[in-house]
Amino acid sequence: MTQFVPHGEVSVTREGRTMVIEGRGPWNLEAVKRSEQAAEHILRDLYGQPWAVVMVVYGEPIHVPDAEGRLIDLVKHDIKNGRVASALVIGLCDSPTFARNHIGSIYQQAGDNVAFFDDVAEAKSWVLQQVACASSKRNT
Repeated sequence: MTQFVPHGEVSVTREGRTMVIEGRGPWNLEAVKRSEQAAEHILRDLYGQPWAVVMVVYGEPIHVPDAEGRLIDLVKHDIKNGRVASALVIGLCDSPTFARNHIGSIYQQAGDNVAFFDDVAEAKSWVLQQVACASSKRNT
C-alpha cells in the first residue's frame, strides 16, 4: 500500500466535556490518522460520560474517500463511547455550502447528532446544551 504525506492540518484541544478541533483542509487518510493520534489522550479522558465536538473548518472542506471512510468509523466509535453531538463551524471555510453537504454527510452516515454554525461561540453553547441534556438523562 502506498503511503502519502499527510495533507491537511488539525489542532485538537479540550474544553471541559468538549473536544475542539480546528482543521484546514483538504484532508487525506494520513491527516485523519495523525489527528487520531493527536486526540488520543483527550479521548481517553472524555470516554465514559457524555461529551461533544466542536469542529472549526478552514480552507477546503474536503475529505478524500479513504479519509471519509475512516472518519465515519471514528465517529461511530466515539458515539459508542459517549459522544452526543458535533457542531461544525463552517462559516470560515472556502465553501460553507459544500462543507454542509460533504462533511455533514460524513457525520450523518456515522449517526451523529450534528448541527452547523457560522460562529464558534454559538457552536460551543449548543454542544454544552447537548452534553447537559445527555448528562441529565443519564443521571435519572
